[in-house]
Amino acid sequence: MDVLFYSEDDDILAELATPAAALAGVSGGKSCAVVFGEDKRGVASEVATLGVGQVYLVRADGLLRQYPEAVSEALTELVARHASAVVLIGSTKNGKEVAGRLAVKVDAAAATECSSVSPTEQGILIERLAYSGRVSTRVSLKGKFVIACVKARSYHRPAESAAASVMEVGFSPSEIKVKVIETREKAASAVDLTKAEKIVSVGRGMKKKDDLATIQGLADSLGAAVGCSRPLSADLGWLPEEAHIGLTGVQVKPKLYVAVGISGQLQHLAGVKDAGTIVAINTDKGAPIFANADYGIVGDLYQVVPELTRQLNALKHKQ
Repeated sequence: MDVLFYSEDDDILAELATPAAALAGVSGGKSCAVVFGEDKRGVASEVATLGVGQVYLVRADGLLRQYPEAVSEALTELVARHASAVVLIGSTKNGKEVAGRLAVKVDAAAATECSSVSPTEQGILIERLAYSGRVSTRVSLKGKFVIACVKARSYHRPAESAAASVMEVGFSPSEIKVKVIETREKAASAVDLTKAEKIVSVGRGMKKKDDLATIQGLADSLGAAVGCSRPLSADLGWLPEEAHIGLTGVQVKPKLYVAVGISGQLQHLAGVKDAGTIVAINTDKGAPIFANADYGIVGDLYQVVPELTRQLNALKHKQ
């Protein structure tokens, strides 16, 4: 069985090369990357060195990448070239829509938010979170075609190897019913939390916006990025949307996660479940965050954070 993989996010595309190669190797098939747009020739050449068997470069106007219906139509044509296939798609907002459309077109079983994908005698076994991240479920998908949307950072980018061939594929989409009228660039956050190795995150325990300087001071002492729980970004607007960590925000995987004034509800914990070490600071000793933390400090953040920052800075000066 061959394995096709696609994502409009170049970093996720590179990560998907790892499970694609593993699945193809077990089934005796070939892993095939799909890159959309002639302006992405550089990306196609790069992913060709990541242990794949083939790269499809779909010749199309780069604007078409904004239309999930066009992308799913192109993928349908590519999938039809294979007797059977597993299709791995990055689990982004666009990726999940592409997967849904593709599943209908090729009559395939599909799953989203997958954290792992592996072959079994019964089919393709996927793992994904359910019930706001409370449980991890294992589901077997069977059929001529199987589609799995894989979460970012579920796999590491593979080492480079000999480059595979890049095949250019012509594509003329049918009439697109949805049209992009205008595109406005969104101001990018200074730090991508999904790639941060250390994060200091703050919640409703903080009383006013001006006090965020205290959190920034602790983050600076650790060389960390700053994140937050949903209320601080969505309700109060103290921090940008990109800083919101949780089930409906970004899911992060830092080596160190410091939760300051965050109670630790399920929606937030779903976003930090893969963190290496979790440190919690909260006045409520019964806060759920402590049950999920490696280290906990019961205390007022307005006393604990400045003292912790002072001691960390003192240690740095001694080195």
